[in-house]
Amino acid sequence: MLITIVYIGSPNNSLRDISKEYEKRINQIGKSIGLKNISYKSIKHSNKKNVIEKKEEETNKLIDEIKGQTLNILLDRAGTKLDSFEFSKLIFTQTGNNENIKFFIGGSEGIDQNYFNDFDKIISFGDLTWPHKMFKMMLLEQIYRSITIINKHPYHK
Repeated sequence: MLITIVYIGSPNNSLRDISKEYEKRINQIGKSIGLKNISYKSIKHSNKKNVIEKKEEETNKLIDEIKGQTLNILLDRAGTKLDSFEFSKLIFTQTGNNENIKFFIGGSEGIDQNYFNDFDKIISFGDLTWPHKMFKMMLLEQIYRSITIINKHPYHK
């Protein structure tokens, strides 16, 4: 199983050290559930000034990354809220199916809701708005936490 995080924005950020630490942890413990790798696909944000055109361009770039034989999950505040155990179950189910997972993070304007049905699942980390840099790190932490829950590791108490 491969996990890919597809996002609009720059791969460089000030939280890179923390993200790298979670990547390292995920790759170490993830082998126990068949996780081969976690990777990123950075998509350049749109330079359009018009908000509607910007959102449309970025949405189309993300939609182009949707693949079959993969669980395609959009992260959006309009999605279903999950707790860490439910998120862990989602990861665990995919390991049993031996399917890859792609998480999609939209740009600052979000994703055009007309394309929500193109994704297999839409989940939310709550109603708050988060900077992309922090959100990617929070997603990594939840992936790591999920794997520790699956493995009954004491990280999740």
